[in-house]
Amino acid sequence: MIIEEVSFYTVKLEELHHFYGVTLGMPVSELQPSEGTFTLQAGTTRMVFKQWSTAPEAANRTVEPFYHFAWMIPRNQFQEAKQWAASRVTLSTDGERDETYSTNWDSHSLYFEDPAGNIVELIAHHRENNEQQRAFSAAAILQVCEIGLVSEDVPAAVKELEKVGLARWGEGSDTFSPVGDRRGLFIVVKQERVWFFSSQKALIFPLEAVIRDVGRLQFDGNGRLCRQPSTLVRHF
Repeated sequence: MIIEEVSFYTVKLEELHHFYGVTLGMPVSELQPSEGTFTLQAGTTRMVFKQWSTAPEAANRTVEPFYHFAWMIPRNQFQEAKQWAASRVTLSTDGERDETYSTNWDSHSLYFEDPAGNIVELIAHHRENNEQQRAFSAAAILQVCEIGLVSEDVPAAVKELEKVGLARWGEGSDTFSPVGDRRGLFIVVKQERVWFFSSQKALIFPLEAVIRDVGRLQFDGNGRLCRQPSTLVRHF
């Protein structure tokens, strides 16, 4: 599953623009205050951040939106990436560790939060053939490979994704179920479940994603898929 584009909402548009463009040194578009948006290029994935006040659900919500997403990095550069991140942000911990290894996924991950509380993950999947030899920098980030999708009913959300042609990946449960494959996953989690390497409980906020060969998927403020895939899919 290839995530070509993802859109999130935020109340801290200027702070995020500075964080991603200056602190992390990633390519960002000019901030458009009148439109309330900017774009960030994370490898092959276009990330769009929108002002929360423009969301239909904003008037009825007092909690500031935050999301979880992961960037895939070259499988041979996890320690370099960790040094790069640690020199710019405070790495999240589980109380003892600031990195984790998954035997099931054969992957290393680290986490940090941006100024809006978004939970950012850098993950190296060691079974992917994506080595790079140049020194690690923001330019080495390959793509968005995970999007957190929060739901009140995880099995029902997974079924909706299966209807549009996406398959669950590995073992799932009623509180956690990955859908897609290593190159791109919806991490479907139960509302109120605490995010890994975080103290934040998962909450539902609207988001959109463009999936190659599937189309644009829109999820509303209740976590429901409210727009069927379109045929207008951009390819890189």
